[in-house]
Amino acid sequence: MNIDLVSRAAEAYREEATGPAAVRLGFLQGLWEIQAAIEAVERPHAAADGDADNDALVGGQPLFAAYPPEVPVAEFIDAVSRIAEYVSDAAGLPDEHAEALRGADLTSSITDEQLRAAALNPEAFVAAVADGAGAGADGPLTPSTVAFVLLSALTPFLTGPAAAALKAAGDHDWRAWGQGRCPVCGSGAALGRMGESTAIQGADRVLWCGLCHAEWGYERIRCVRCGTRSQDRLRYSHIEDDPAHRLHLCDECHGYTRFVFLNDLRKPLSMPVEDAVSARLEAVALESGYTATGDGGAARC
Repeated sequence: MNIDLVSRAAEAYREEATGPAAVRLGFLQGLWEIQAAIEAVERPHAAADGDADNDALVGGQPLFAAYPPEVPVAEFIDAVSRIAEYVSDAAGLPDEHAEALRGADLTSSITDEQLRAAALNPEAFVAAVADGAGAGADGPLTPSTVAFVLLSALTPFLTGPAAAALKAAGDHDWRAWGQGRCPVCGSGAALGRMGESTAIQGADRVLWCGLCHAEWGYERIRCVRCGTRSQDRLRYSHIEDDPAHRLHLCDECHGYTRFVFLNDLRKPLSMPVEDAVSARLEAVALESGYTATGDGGAARC
């Protein structure tokens, strides 16, 4: 994470933000600084092989399936503790919820095996830890809070291995991947962008993974969620006076993907910041009957 770029982008938005939006950006800036410090520690990555990487991608397997990242348990536990403390102090949680997070045991049952699997199946990892900590939707310690803490702690351990894996893959033709899920960790794309002067491998759009921060090229006329290329089923929508942040909507699967249009962006580009700023579009999509995953089933070729 380029924390200098993140800070410049966040400050540019905070100059215009008011109320809860400004408070949220301030909170996230503090979180990003913690993540950047964790990420900055040099750790060895499994040696990647370009040919094996390309074979995995052509076979539809994310790169972490071949080269799972090593996440040191002791370091991860420390990261979870730091982030949990920060969230309980600075996230504006109700007092009872903040106290429950401070007192929660989120780490004693975490194992090496769990962490090896977490990069490819973070949902199962989060569910196991939340269940062990006694989190419940009706209690002061909620599964969503536990998920936020755990995934925020996991990301800085994955960004370095993800960058190394993509570098080993070299000049991969991303048309052979052709999926809206991350080619490194397998998570669904959190965000996309288009309009840059030099696209990745000639692709019209670039997708971004919110978990490991990998980026990959993707076709312009194609749904990120179900893969349809039916142009009459795809469209963009945006909030009035904000053309830089748009929803790509699919009427085939009723899925959506958030996109940043760089030609309309008047801020420094930082994908973590854009992910946070464009999050308000999710409510607009849900109110219109679209979901982040879509309901159209298997991707089309």
